[in-house]
Amino acid sequence: MALRTDRIGQSWLFPPRITDFIPGDHICNLVVAVVGSLNIWSIEKRYRCQPGHPAYPRRMLLRLMVQAAIDGMFSSRKIDRLAQENVIYMYLAGNAKPDFRTLCNFRREHKELIETVFKKTVLIAKAAGVLQLGHLSTDGTKVKANASNQYTLSKAELETIRRIIEQGIAVDEEEDRLYGDRRGDELPPELNTQEKIRRKIKEIEELEGKPLKQAAKKILRQHLSGSQQQKRHVIWKIKNAEQKLMMSGQKVVSVSDPEARFMVNKKKRIELSYNPQITVDHGSGIIVANDVTQDCIDREQLQPQMEKTEENLGGLPKGVKMSWDNGYFSGQNLHYLEEKGVDGYIPDGEQATAMKGKQVPDDPYAKDQFIYDETQDRFICPQGRMLTRKGEYIHNGKPVYAYYGAPCESCLVRAVCAGENRWKMITSYGFEGERQRMAVKMRSEEGKEEYRKRSETVEWPFGDIKQNFGLREFLTRGLQGVRTEHNLVCTGHNLKILWKKLDGKIAMLEKKKDMRVILSSNTSSVLDICSKCIKKIPRKLNC
Repeated sequence: MALRTDRIGQSWLFPPRITDFIPGDHICNLVVAVVGSLNIWSIEKRYRCQPGHPAYPRRMLLRLMVQAAIDGMFSSRKIDRLAQENVIYMYLAGNAKPDFRTLCNFRREHKELIETVFKKTVLIAKAAGVLQLGHLSTDGTKVKANASNQYTLSKAELETIRRIIEQGIAVDEEEDRLYGDRRGDELPPELNTQEKIRRKIKEIEELEGKPLKQAAKKILRQHLSGSQQQKRHVIWKIKNAEQKLMMSGQKVVSVSDPEARFMVNKKKRIELSYNPQITVDHGSGIIVANDVTQDCIDREQLQPQMEKTEENLGGLPKGVKMSWDNGYFSGQNLHYLEEKGVDGYIPDGEQATAMKGKQVPDDPYAKDQFIYDETQDRFICPQGRMLTRKGEYIHNGKPVYAYYGAPCESCLVRAVCAGENRWKMITSYGFEGERQRMAVKMRSEEGKEEYRKRSETVEWPFGDIKQNFGLREFLTRGLQGVRTEHNLVCTGHNLKILWKKLDGKIAMLEKKKDMRVILSSNTSSVLDICSKCIKKIPRKLNC
Protein backbone atom coordinates (compact mmCIF):
# COMPACT_ATOMS: atom_id res chain seq x y z
CA MET A 1 0.00 0.00 0.00
CA ALA A 2 1.36 3.42 -1.00
CA LEU A 3 1.94 6.12 1.59
CA ARG A 4 0.48 9.57 1.06
CA THR A 5 2.70 12.63 1.22
CA ASP A 6 2.52 14.69 4.38
CA ARG A 7 1.44 18.13 3.11
CA ILE A 8 1.53 20.12 6.36
CA GLY A 9 2.50 23.75 5.74
CA GLN A 10 1.98 23.54 1.98
CA SER A 11 0.65 26.79 0.45
CA TRP A 12 -2.24 27.04 -2.06
CA LEU A 13 -1.96 28.62 -5.46
CA PHE A 14 -5.66 29.64 -5.35
CA PRO A 15 -6.86 29.80 -1.74
CA PRO A 16 -10.25 28.14 -1.27
CA ARG A 17 -13.25 30.00 0.08
CA ILE A 18 -14.12 29.26 3.68
CA THR A 19 -17.53 28.01 2.54
CA ASP A 20 -15.75 25.19 0.68
CA PHE A 21 -15.08 23.65 4.10
CA ILE A 22 -18.70 23.92 5.31
CA PRO A 23 -20.85 20.84 4.64
CA GLY A 24 -24.07 21.65 2.82
CA ASP A 25 -26.13 19.87 5.45
CA HIS A 26 -24.53 21.64 8.43
CA ILE A 27 -26.97 23.34 10.80
CA CYS A 28 -24.99 26.59 10.64
CA ASN A 29 -26.75 27.22 7.31
CA LEU A 30 -30.06 27.33 9.16
CA VAL A 31 -28.54 29.65 11.77
CA VAL A 32 -27.46 32.05 8.98
CA ALA A 33 -30.96 31.97 7.44
CA VAL A 34 -32.83 32.50 10.71
CA VAL A 35 -30.59 35.27 12.07
CA GLY A 36 -30.47 36.87 8.63
CA SER A 37 -34.28 37.14 8.65
CA LEU A 38 -34.30 39.38 11.74
CA ASN A 39 -34.76 43.11 11.31
CA ILE A 40 -32.12 44.54 13.64
CA TRP A 41 -31.82 47.96 12.04
CA SER A 42 -33.27 49.65 15.13
CA ILE A 43 -30.55 48.00 17.27
CA GLU A 44 -27.63 48.68 14.95
CA LYS A 45 -28.55 52.27 14.07
CA ARG A 46 -27.09 53.61 17.32
CA TYR A 47 -23.70 52.21 16.31
CA ARG A 48 -23.76 53.85 12.88
CA CYS A 49 -22.23 57.22 12.03
CA GLN A 50 -20.46 57.34 15.39
CA PRO A 51 -16.82 58.29 16.04
CA GLY A 52 -14.34 55.74 17.32
CA HIS A 53 -13.52 52.17 16.40
CA PRO A 54 -16.40 50.47 14.52
CA ALA A 55 -18.44 47.98 16.55
CA TYR A 56 -18.90 44.40 15.44
CA PRO A 57 -22.17 43.70 13.56
CA ARG A 58 -24.87 42.60 16.01
CA ARG A 59 -26.05 39.98 13.51
CA MET A 60 -22.61 38.37 13.41
CA LEU A 61 -22.38 38.19 17.21
CA LEU A 62 -25.89 36.73 17.38
CA ARG A 63 -24.93 34.02 14.87
CA LEU A 64 -22.02 33.01 17.08
CA MET A 65 -24.21 32.92 20.19
CA VAL A 66 -26.92 30.79 18.56
CA GLN A 67 -24.46 28.31 17.03
CA ALA A 68 -22.64 28.03 20.35
CA ALA A 69 -25.97 27.30 22.09
CA ILE A 70 -26.64 24.50 19.59
CA ASP A 71 -23.23 23.06 20.43
CA GLY A 72 -23.84 23.41 24.17
CA MET A 73 -21.24 26.17 24.58
CA PHE A 74 -22.25 29.07 26.83
CA SER A 75 -18.88 30.36 28.02
CA SER A 76 -17.84 33.58 26.24
CA ARG A 77 -14.18 32.56 26.49
CA LYS A 78 -14.86 29.25 24.75
CA ILE A 79 -16.81 30.99 21.98
CA ASP A 80 -13.89 33.43 21.60
CA ARG A 81 -11.55 30.47 21.11
CA LEU A 82 -13.92 28.74 18.66
CA ALA A 83 -14.09 31.90 16.51
CA GLN A 84 -10.31 31.65 16.07
CA GLU A 85 -9.92 27.89 15.65
CA ASN A 86 -13.16 26.31 14.38
CA VAL A 87 -13.97 26.74 10.69
CA ILE A 88 -17.74 26.86 11.34
CA TYR A 89 -17.39 29.73 13.78
CA MET A 90 -14.84 31.47 11.55
CA TYR A 91 -17.42 31.34 8.76
CA LEU A 92 -20.24 32.64 10.98
CA ALA A 93 -17.99 35.45 12.25
CA GLY A 94 -16.84 36.40 8.75
CA ASN A 95 -13.26 35.77 9.91
CA ALA A 96 -13.65 38.47 12.57
CA LYS A 97 -12.17 37.78 16.00
CA PRO A 98 -14.46 39.25 18.68
CA ASP A 99 -12.99 38.73 22.13
CA PHE A 100 -14.85 37.24 25.07
CA ARG A 101 -15.57 40.66 26.60
CA THR A 102 -17.39 41.73 23.46
CA LEU A 103 -19.40 38.50 23.44
CA CYS A 104 -20.21 38.78 27.14
CA ASN A 105 -21.35 42.41 26.78
CA PHE A 106 -23.46 41.53 23.75
CA ARG A 107 -25.31 38.80 25.66
CA ARG A 108 -25.93 41.13 28.58
CA GLU A 109 -26.97 44.19 26.53
CA HIS A 110 -29.14 42.48 23.90
CA LYS A 111 -31.30 40.03 25.81
CA GLU A 112 -34.36 41.25 23.84
CA LEU A 113 -32.65 40.32 20.56
CA ILE A 114 -31.88 36.82 21.87
CA GLU A 115 -35.51 36.46 22.94
CA THR A 116 -36.58 37.61 19.47
CA VAL A 117 -34.57 34.90 17.73
CA PHE A 118 -36.26 32.27 19.95
CA LYS A 119 -39.69 33.60 18.92
CA LYS A 120 -38.56 33.51 15.30
CA THR A 121 -37.85 29.77 15.56
CA VAL A 122 -41.44 29.25 16.75
CA LEU A 123 -42.83 31.26 13.83
CA ILE A 124 -40.69 29.35 11.34
CA ALA A 125 -41.76 26.00 12.81
CA LYS A 126 -45.40 27.06 12.55
CA ALA A 127 -45.11 28.36 8.97
CA ALA A 128 -43.12 25.30 7.88
CA GLY A 129 -45.84 22.98 9.16
CA VAL A 130 -43.57 21.42 11.78
CA LEU A 131 -45.83 22.46 14.68
CA GLN A 132 -48.93 20.29 14.96
CA LEU A 133 -50.57 22.20 17.84
CA GLY A 134 -52.93 19.42 18.81
CA HIS A 135 -51.65 19.14 22.37
CA LEU A 136 -49.42 21.50 24.35
CA SER A 137 -47.83 20.69 27.72
CA THR A 138 -46.20 22.95 30.29
CA ASP A 139 -43.75 21.94 33.00
CA GLY A 140 -40.96 23.33 35.13
CA THR A 141 -37.67 22.01 36.46
CA LYS A 142 -35.01 23.12 38.90
CA VAL A 143 -31.61 24.22 37.56
CA LYS A 144 -28.83 25.07 39.98
CA ALA A 145 -27.76 28.71 40.15
CA ASN A 146 -24.14 29.81 39.88
CA ALA A 147 -23.91 30.15 43.64
CA SER A 148 -22.75 28.07 46.62
CA ASN A 149 -25.03 27.06 49.48
CA GLN A 150 -22.23 27.94 51.91
CA TYR A 151 -21.75 31.47 50.56
CA THR A 152 -24.92 32.79 52.16
CA LEU A 153 -25.61 35.30 54.91
CA SER A 154 -28.58 36.15 57.13
CA LYS A 155 -30.00 39.62 57.72
CA ALA A 156 -28.16 39.94 61.05
CA GLU A 157 -24.84 38.86 59.49
CA LEU A 158 -25.22 41.36 56.64
CA GLU A 159 -25.93 44.13 59.13
CA THR A 160 -22.86 43.13 61.16
CA ILE A 161 -20.58 43.23 58.10
CA ARG A 162 -22.00 46.58 56.98
CA ARG A 163 -21.47 48.02 60.49
CA ILE A 164 -17.86 46.77 60.59
CA ILE A 165 -17.13 48.24 57.16
CA GLU A 166 -18.75 51.56 58.01
CA GLN A 167 -16.67 51.78 61.19
CA GLY A 168 -13.52 51.06 59.16
CA ILE A 169 -14.46 53.75 56.63
CA ALA A 170 -14.97 56.27 59.43
CA VAL A 171 -11.52 55.45 60.85
CA ASP A 172 -9.91 55.73 57.38
CA GLU A 173 -11.53 59.14 56.81
CA GLU A 174 -10.28 60.40 60.17
CA GLU A 175 -6.73 59.19 59.45
CA ASP A 176 -6.84 60.74 55.98
CA ARG A 177 -7.82 64.04 57.59
CA LEU A 178 -4.90 63.82 60.01
CA TYR A 179 -2.19 62.28 57.84
CA GLY A 180 -3.62 62.60 54.32
CA ASP A 181 -0.65 62.36 51.95
CA ARG A 182 -1.59 59.01 50.43
CA ARG A 183 -2.88 58.46 46.92
CA GLY A 184 -6.05 56.90 48.36
CA ASP A 185 -6.09 53.39 46.86
CA GLU A 186 -2.90 51.80 48.24
CA LEU A 187 -3.07 49.44 51.20
CA PRO A 188 -2.23 50.83 54.64
CA PRO A 189 0.95 49.36 56.22
CA GLU A 190 -1.07 47.31 58.70
CA LEU A 191 -2.96 45.54 55.81
CA ASN A 192 -0.34 45.12 53.10
CA THR A 193 -0.02 41.33 53.44
CA GLN A 194 -2.52 38.48 53.61
CA GLU A 195 -1.22 37.49 57.05
CA LYS A 196 -1.91 40.97 58.41
CA ILE A 197 -5.41 40.92 56.86
CA ARG A 198 -6.09 37.56 58.56
CA ARG A 199 -4.96 39.02 61.90
CA LYS A 200 -7.21 42.03 61.35
CA ILE A 201 -10.23 39.76 60.71
CA LYS A 202 -9.36 37.78 63.85
CA GLU A 203 -9.35 41.03 65.84
CA ILE A 204 -12.78 41.84 64.43
CA GLU A 205 -14.06 38.39 65.50
CA GLU A 206 -12.72 38.94 69.02
CA LEU A 207 -14.45 42.30 69.22
CA GLU A 208 -17.72 40.76 67.99
CA GLY A 209 -17.37 37.90 70.47
CA LYS A 210 -18.18 35.21 67.90
CA PRO A 211 -16.59 33.68 64.78
CA LEU A 212 -17.63 35.02 61.37
CA LYS A 213 -18.85 32.80 58.53
CA GLN A 214 -16.49 32.16 55.62
CA ALA A 215 -18.72 34.28 53.36
CA ALA A 216 -18.45 37.21 55.79
CA LYS A 217 -14.67 36.82 56.00
CA LYS A 218 -14.39 36.81 52.23
CA ILE A 219 -16.36 40.04 51.93
CA LEU A 220 -14.28 41.72 54.62
CA ARG A 221 -11.08 40.50 52.94
CA GLN A 222 -12.23 41.97 49.62
CA HIS A 223 -12.99 45.29 51.27
CA LEU A 224 -9.77 45.44 53.32
CA SER A 225 -7.48 44.63 50.40
CA GLY A 226 -9.42 46.31 47.59
CA SER A 227 -8.99 49.60 45.81
CA GLN A 228 -11.47 52.44 46.30
CA GLN A 229 -13.53 51.19 43.36
CA GLN A 230 -13.52 47.62 44.72
CA LYS A 231 -14.54 48.89 48.16
CA ARG A 232 -17.52 50.70 46.63
CA HIS A 233 -18.49 47.51 44.79
CA VAL A 234 -18.39 45.51 48.05
CA ILE A 235 -20.66 48.04 49.76
CA TRP A 236 -23.06 47.92 46.80
CA LYS A 237 -23.04 44.11 46.92
CA ILE A 238 -24.01 44.12 50.61
CA LYS A 239 -26.83 46.63 50.08
CA ASN A 240 -28.11 44.66 47.08
CA ALA A 241 -28.06 41.41 49.09
CA GLU A 242 -30.03 43.08 51.91
CA GLN A 243 -32.63 44.33 49.45
CA LYS A 244 -33.05 40.92 47.76
CA LEU A 245 -33.27 39.19 51.14
CA MET A 246 -36.12 41.48 52.16
CA MET A 247 -37.94 40.78 48.87
CA SER A 248 -37.44 37.01 48.93
CA GLY A 249 -38.84 36.35 52.40
CA GLN A 250 -36.15 33.70 52.96
CA LYS A 251 -33.89 33.57 56.01
CA VAL A 252 -30.59 33.82 54.16
CA VAL A 253 -29.42 35.22 50.83
CA SER A 254 -26.63 34.26 48.45
CA VAL A 255 -23.95 36.93 48.19
CA SER A 256 -22.87 35.60 44.76
CA ASP A 257 -26.37 35.63 43.25
CA PRO A 258 -28.90 37.34 45.53
CA GLU A 259 -31.74 36.60 43.08
CA ALA A 260 -31.36 32.80 43.38
CA ARG A 261 -33.67 30.93 45.76
CA PHE A 262 -33.33 27.75 47.80
CA MET A 263 -35.31 24.99 46.05
CA VAL A 264 -35.69 21.23 46.43
CA ASN A 265 -34.62 19.40 43.27
CA LYS A 266 -35.61 15.90 42.11
CA LYS A 267 -32.76 14.39 44.11
CA LYS A 268 -34.33 15.92 47.24
CA ARG A 269 -31.34 18.23 47.65
CA ILE A 270 -31.89 21.84 48.69
CA GLU A 271 -29.80 24.11 46.47
CA LEU A 272 -29.76 27.71 45.30
CA SER A 273 -31.62 27.39 42.03
CA TYR A 274 -33.96 28.88 39.45
CA ASN A 275 -37.17 27.37 38.07
CA PRO A 276 -37.20 27.31 34.22
CA GLN A 277 -40.60 26.81 32.54
CA ILE A 278 -41.30 25.51 29.04
CA THR A 279 -44.43 24.86 26.96
CA VAL A 280 -43.92 22.17 24.32
CA ASP A 281 -45.83 21.02 21.23
CA HIS A 282 -46.60 17.30 21.51
CA GLY A 283 -46.35 16.50 17.81
CA SER A 284 -42.94 18.05 17.17
CA GLY A 285 -41.17 18.69 20.48
CA ILE A 286 -40.76 22.39 19.60
CA ILE A 287 -40.66 24.69 22.64
CA VAL A 288 -43.28 27.38 21.93
CA ALA A 289 -42.77 29.40 25.14
CA ASN A 290 -40.20 29.55 27.91
CA ASP A 291 -39.33 31.54 31.00
CA VAL A 292 -37.21 31.36 34.16
CA THR A 293 -38.74 32.22 37.54
CA GLN A 294 -37.68 32.48 41.17
CA ASP A 295 -40.79 30.66 42.42
CA CYS A 296 -40.14 27.37 44.19
CA ILE A 297 -43.50 25.96 43.03
CA ASP A 298 -45.18 26.02 39.62
CA ARG A 299 -48.72 27.03 40.61
CA GLU A 300 -48.37 30.68 39.65
CA GLN A 301 -46.77 29.94 36.26
CA LEU A 302 -49.79 28.59 34.36
CA GLN A 303 -51.17 31.97 33.34
CA PRO A 304 -47.79 33.55 32.35
CA GLN A 305 -46.95 30.54 30.18
CA MET A 306 -50.37 30.68 28.53
CA GLU A 307 -49.86 34.36 27.73
CA LYS A 308 -46.37 33.77 26.30
CA THR A 309 -47.71 30.88 24.21
CA GLU A 310 -50.47 33.06 22.79
CA GLU A 311 -47.98 35.84 22.02
CA ASN A 312 -45.48 33.57 20.28
CA LEU A 313 -48.09 31.68 18.25
CA GLY A 314 -50.26 34.68 17.45
CA GLY A 315 -53.13 33.21 19.47
CA LEU A 316 -54.07 29.74 20.62
CA PRO A 317 -55.21 27.39 17.82
CA LYS A 318 -58.84 26.26 17.93
CA GLY A 319 -59.36 22.90 19.58
CA VAL A 320 -55.88 22.72 21.14
CA LYS A 321 -55.63 20.65 24.29
CA MET A 322 -53.23 21.59 27.08
CA SER A 323 -51.95 19.67 30.10
CA TRP A 324 -50.13 20.44 33.34
CA ASP A 325 -49.08 18.29 36.27
CA ASN A 326 -50.48 18.53 39.79
CA GLY A 327 -48.05 21.32 40.69
CA TYR A 328 -50.21 23.73 38.66
CA PHE A 329 -53.52 22.69 40.23
CA SER A 330 -55.47 25.51 41.90
CA GLY A 331 -58.99 26.85 41.76
CA GLN A 332 -57.80 30.13 40.24
CA ASN A 333 -56.01 28.29 37.42
CA LEU A 334 -59.05 26.13 36.65
CA HIS A 335 -61.26 29.22 36.58
CA TYR A 336 -58.79 30.96 34.25
CA LEU A 337 -58.84 28.01 31.83
CA GLU A 338 -62.63 27.96 31.73
CA GLU A 339 -62.74 31.72 31.11
CA LYS A 340 -60.28 31.30 28.22
CA GLY A 341 -62.22 28.35 26.84
CA VAL A 342 -59.12 26.14 26.93
CA ASP A 343 -59.53 22.35 27.03
CA GLY A 344 -57.09 21.78 29.91
CA TYR A 345 -56.10 18.68 31.88
CA ILE A 346 -54.74 18.97 35.43
CA PRO A 347 -55.04 16.21 38.06
CA ASP A 348 -55.65 16.98 41.71
CA GLY A 349 -53.43 15.57 44.47
CA GLU A 350 -55.17 12.19 44.82
CA GLN A 351 -55.45 11.65 41.07
CA ALA A 352 -51.77 12.47 40.61
CA THR A 353 -50.88 9.99 43.37
CA ALA A 354 -52.99 7.26 41.76
CA MET A 355 -51.44 7.92 38.31
CA LYS A 356 -48.01 7.25 39.79
CA GLY A 357 -49.22 3.79 40.88
CA LYS A 358 -49.32 4.66 44.56
CA GLN A 359 -52.08 3.56 46.91
CA VAL A 360 -54.70 6.23 47.66
CA PRO A 361 -56.58 5.84 50.98
CA ASP A 362 -60.18 4.76 50.35
CA ASP A 363 -62.38 7.08 52.38
CA PRO A 364 -66.09 6.89 51.40
CA TYR A 365 -66.73 10.16 53.26
CA ALA A 366 -63.81 12.22 51.96
CA LYS A 367 -64.50 15.62 50.45
CA ASP A 368 -64.42 14.34 46.88
CA GLN A 369 -67.32 11.99 47.72
CA PHE A 370 -69.54 15.01 48.44
CA ILE A 371 -71.43 16.50 45.50
CA TYR A 372 -71.12 20.25 45.10
CA ASP A 373 -74.28 22.13 44.07
CA GLU A 374 -72.90 25.22 42.32
CA THR A 375 -76.27 26.96 41.94
CA GLN A 376 -77.01 26.81 45.69
CA ASP A 377 -73.35 26.95 46.83
CA ARG A 378 -73.65 23.87 49.03
CA PHE A 379 -72.33 20.31 49.40
CA ILE A 380 -74.52 17.20 49.41
CA CYS A 381 -73.17 14.33 51.52
CA PRO A 382 -73.40 10.65 50.46
CA GLN A 383 -76.47 10.37 52.72
CA GLY A 384 -78.23 13.19 50.85
CA ARG A 385 -77.90 15.87 53.57
CA MET A 386 -76.92 19.49 52.89
CA LEU A 387 -73.87 21.41 54.10
CA THR A 388 -74.10 25.15 53.42
CA ARG A 389 -71.54 27.94 53.71
CA LYS A 390 -71.53 29.18 57.31
CA GLY A 391 -68.18 30.84 57.84
CA GLU A 392 -65.05 32.32 56.28
CA TYR A 393 -61.49 32.91 57.51
CA ILE A 394 -58.03 33.66 56.15
CA HIS A 395 -55.33 30.98 56.00
CA ASN A 396 -51.87 31.73 54.54
CA GLY A 397 -53.26 34.90 53.02
CA LYS A 398 -56.11 33.11 51.20
CA PRO A 399 -59.83 33.05 52.04
CA VAL A 400 -61.15 29.68 53.27
CA TYR A 401 -64.87 28.89 53.36
CA ALA A 402 -66.47 26.54 55.89
CA TYR A 403 -69.52 24.41 55.02
CA TYR A 404 -71.55 22.66 57.69
CA GLY A 405 -75.08 22.55 59.14
CA ALA A 406 -76.20 19.06 58.14
CA PRO A 407 -78.33 17.21 60.77
CA CYS A 408 -75.49 14.82 61.65
CA GLU A 409 -77.01 13.88 65.05
CA SER A 410 -79.63 11.71 63.30
CA CYS A 411 -77.20 10.17 60.78
CA LEU A 412 -76.39 6.45 61.14
CA VAL A 413 -72.82 6.87 59.82
CA ARG A 414 -71.97 9.91 61.95
CA ALA A 415 -69.13 8.20 63.81
CA VAL A 416 -67.43 7.11 60.54
CA CYS A 417 -68.04 10.34 58.64
CA ALA A 418 -67.66 13.16 61.18
CA GLY A 419 -66.57 11.41 64.38
CA GLU A 420 -68.33 10.62 67.65
CA ASN A 421 -70.57 13.50 68.78
CA ARG A 422 -69.21 15.77 66.06
CA TRP A 423 -70.67 17.56 63.06
CA LYS A 424 -69.22 17.24 59.57
CA MET A 425 -67.50 20.35 58.24
CA ILE A 426 -65.93 20.83 54.80
CA THR A 427 -63.44 23.60 54.04
CA SER A 428 -62.95 25.03 50.58
CA TYR A 429 -60.65 27.54 48.88
CA GLY A 430 -63.42 28.36 46.41
CA PHE A 431 -63.95 27.48 42.75
CA GLU A 432 -65.52 24.14 43.75
CA GLY A 433 -67.51 23.93 40.53
CA GLU A 434 -64.34 24.16 38.43
CA ARG A 435 -62.58 21.63 40.68
CA GLN A 436 -65.32 19.03 40.37
CA ARG A 437 -65.65 19.46 36.61
CA MET A 438 -61.90 18.93 36.21
CA ALA A 439 -62.01 15.89 38.52
CA VAL A 440 -64.77 14.33 36.39
CA LYS A 441 -62.80 14.99 33.20
CA MET A 442 -59.61 13.48 34.67
CA ARG A 443 -61.46 10.35 35.83
CA SER A 444 -62.73 9.65 32.32
CA GLU A 445 -60.80 7.33 30.00
CA GLU A 446 -60.53 10.09 27.39
CA GLY A 447 -59.07 12.44 30.00
CA LYS A 448 -56.53 9.88 31.18
CA GLU A 449 -55.50 9.09 27.60
CA GLU A 450 -55.02 12.77 26.77
CA TYR A 451 -53.07 13.43 29.96
CA ARG A 452 -50.65 10.57 29.19
CA LYS A 453 -49.30 12.69 26.34
CA ARG A 454 -47.85 15.14 28.87
CA SER A 455 -45.01 12.88 29.98
CA GLU A 456 -43.90 12.15 26.42
CA THR A 457 -44.24 15.82 25.43
CA VAL A 458 -42.48 17.92 28.03
CA GLU A 459 -40.08 15.53 29.75
CA TRP A 460 -37.72 14.78 26.89
CA PRO A 461 -37.00 18.45 25.98
CA PHE A 462 -35.81 18.94 29.57
CA GLY A 463 -33.70 15.81 29.20
CA ASP A 464 -32.25 17.17 25.95
CA ILE A 465 -31.50 20.54 27.55
CA LYS A 466 -29.82 19.06 30.61
CA GLN A 467 -28.03 16.08 29.10
CA ASN A 468 -27.17 17.06 25.52
CA PHE A 469 -26.87 20.82 25.99
CA GLY A 470 -25.28 20.41 29.41
CA LEU A 471 -27.46 22.96 31.18
CA ARG A 472 -27.38 21.44 34.66
CA GLU A 473 -26.13 24.68 36.19
CA PHE A 474 -26.44 28.23 34.93
CA LEU A 475 -23.20 30.04 34.11
CA THR A 476 -24.66 33.53 34.41
CA ARG A 477 -26.04 35.19 37.53
CA GLY A 478 -29.18 37.21 38.13
CA LEU A 479 -32.69 36.56 36.82
CA GLN A 480 -32.21 38.45 33.55
CA GLY A 481 -28.91 36.70 32.88
CA VAL A 482 -30.29 33.19 33.36
CA ARG A 483 -33.37 34.05 31.26
CA THR A 484 -31.09 35.00 28.37
CA GLU A 485 -29.07 31.80 28.83
CA HIS A 486 -32.27 29.73 28.88
CA ASN A 487 -33.58 31.50 25.76
CA LEU A 488 -30.39 30.54 23.94
CA VAL A 489 -30.62 26.88 24.88
CA CYS A 490 -34.33 26.75 23.91
CA THR A 491 -33.43 28.36 20.58
CA GLY A 492 -30.75 25.72 20.03
CA HIS A 493 -33.22 22.93 20.88
CA ASN A 494 -35.79 24.27 18.39
CA LEU A 495 -33.25 24.74 15.59
CA LYS A 496 -31.97 21.18 15.99
CA ILE A 497 -35.50 19.83 15.67
CA LEU A 498 -36.23 22.07 12.67
CA TRP A 499 -33.03 21.00 10.93
CA LYS A 500 -33.90 17.35 11.47
CA LYS A 501 -37.47 17.80 10.20
CA LEU A 502 -36.18 19.66 7.12
CA ASP A 503 -33.63 16.92 6.50
CA GLY A 504 -30.85 19.50 6.45
CA LYS A 505 -32.22 21.42 3.46
CA ILE A 506 -32.96 25.14 3.68
CA ALA A 507 -34.56 24.96 0.24
CA MET A 508 -37.47 23.12 1.81
CA LEU A 509 -38.33 26.27 3.74
CA GLU A 510 -38.56 28.28 0.53
CA LYS A 511 -41.28 25.96 -0.78
CA LYS A 512 -43.58 26.63 2.17
CA LYS A 513 -46.33 29.19 1.65
CA ASP A 514 -45.65 31.71 4.42
CA MET A 515 -41.90 31.24 4.61
CA ARG A 516 -40.98 33.90 2.05
CA VAL A 517 -42.29 36.62 4.34
CA ILE A 518 -40.73 35.15 7.50
CA LEU A 519 -37.32 34.50 5.94
CA SER A 520 -37.27 37.59 3.72
CA SER A 521 -34.07 39.65 3.99
CA ASN A 522 -34.26 43.13 5.47
CA THR A 523 -31.30 44.36 3.45
CA SER A 524 -33.38 46.43 1.01
CA SER A 525 -35.12 48.41 3.75
CA VAL A 526 -31.78 49.15 5.39
CA LEU A 527 -30.28 50.30 2.08
CA ASP A 528 -33.29 52.55 1.45
CA ILE A 529 -32.75 54.28 4.78
CA CYS A 530 -29.00 54.58 4.15
CA SER A 531 -29.57 56.08 0.69
CA LYS A 532 -31.81 58.78 2.17
CA CYS A 533 -29.10 59.60 4.72
CA ILE A 534 -26.43 59.74 2.01
CA LYS A 535 -28.44 62.32 0.04
CA LYS A 536 -28.63 64.53 3.13
CA ILE A 537 -25.07 64.17 4.44
CA PRO A 538 -22.97 62.60 1.65
CA ARG A 539 -19.55 63.18 3.19
CA LYS A 540 -20.23 62.42 6.85
CA LEU A 541 -21.96 59.05 6.69
CA ASN A 542 -19.69 56.10 7.48
CA CYS A 543 -21.81 52.96 7.40
